[in-house]
Amino acid sequence: MNTPQSDPIPGMGIPTAFMSTDTGKPIDHCLVCETYLLDGDTMYMIEKAVRNYPAMETTEVIIEYAICMDCAFRMNESLSQESRDRIAAYFENHTDLMARRNALLNEKSDIRSWIDHCVIKHTPIAASAEYQLVGQFQGTRMLLTTMPFALSFEAIDEINALMSEKSLGEIDDFIGKYFSGPPEVAALLKRKFILL
Repeated sequence: MNTPQSDPIPGMGIPTAFMSTDTGKPIDHCLVCETYLLDGDTMYMIEKAVRNYPAMETTEVIIEYAICMDCAFRMNESLSQESRDRIAAYFENHTDLMARRNALLNEKSDIRSWIDHCVIKHTPIAASAEYQLVGQFQGTRMLLTTMPFALSFEAIDEINALMSEKSLGEIDDFIGKYFSGPPEVAALLKRKFILL
């Protein structure tokens, strides 16, 4: 007897917004464990922090990386329980991610509909000094789960305020370990980047 299969998660090819800024190609390895990500078996996330320069009508990607779900889970577990609980409550109180997902899927929206406004503040990310993009992937497909979404600087600032010093220290350590650059970049990243 055949058992019914659950529907696969809807998805699409990897959008340009989530490609490597340097190469224009998919980010193909986990930043932490260096697992190859494009074989189709490994689920992973891509996060990018972007700075807007409205006067020049341009943006700059400050930081971007892919992280497999195993490493993302371990990183999340390193944050304090208090921080994780506060962040979960913040999202629950400010947005309904599943209702948003269902509406966007029903409207056959393109990727811009998912990431052109802050998922929390509902403001255009083009109006935010900085923002983050977050997406979930498997192989060369972006999965349309509660992600992708964008977070404005204002939302990131509010989330940072909910974090314990231990959790903020974990994020600072992560950035210090995996990202290098001039001091002004380090200062820009310090406590302005959220690991989700």
